[in-house]
Amino acid sequence: MGHTVPELSRVGTVELLDHDRLPGTATGPGAPGSMLLLHGFGDDKTGLRAIGDALCPAGSVAVYPSLRAHGTSPAPAWGYSPLDFAADVQRILDPAAEPLHVIGYSYGALVAAVLGVALGPRRISSVALLDQSFERLPERYEADEWAEASFLKWHYDYHHLLDALENLGIPVLSVVARQSPVVPEAERTRMLARSQRGGHFSCVVTEGTHQSFLRNSATGIIEKFYARFMETCT
Repeated sequence: MGHTVPELSRVGTVELLDHDRLPGTATGPGAPGSMLLLHGFGDDKTGLRAIGDALCPAGSVAVYPSLRAHGTSPAPAWGYSPLDFAADVQRILDPAAEPLHVIGYSYGALVAAVLGVALGPRRISSVALLDQSFERLPERYEADEWAEASFLKWHYDYHHLLDALENLGIPVLSVVARQSPVVPEAERTRMLARSQRGGHFSCVVTEGTHQSFLRNSATGIIEKFYARFMETCT
């Protein structure tokens, strides 16, 4: 990927996210190109490294940011909506580079969906959303250290992002962990029904908790999604 974006930090107007850009090493079936991997709350840029190592092919690049207030990335006093997180990530992307296959886990999945809609198919080739709800659930709000992010997530409905991604022609995969409480049963049912309609959206329910499915099944499910993506492009 190019080196134009880091020049932003030299003018003193922004603090960029801490992030790694690593060459792909996968030699088997995997992503059809370069990748962007977005972790969830409480993690950092290493959180999805195993998935990137397994799927990012030689000759491509995997980008791993630590989202704001995670790892050594900037932690402003406020600004924790999905749009704020997405804007941070946009600043570290090279607009002249090849389109990216984005994977987002938990809150990172919401950020991934925002990015896909904002940047469109010229910059985003596909979006994989790992165990995240997109519907309004204000009863889940918690006034803890992530109070602002919790309010802006659970008090707003983001399912329209899925509509927008489909309308843009960007393939979307939603992976739901069966033993995880994150995606309510009713929303899971609606996602599966949406998947049955065909089009650019697919949903897979897999065994495991919110944490365990990342280790046990996520990579294989995403790999199959990429295989279907490549079939439709040939």
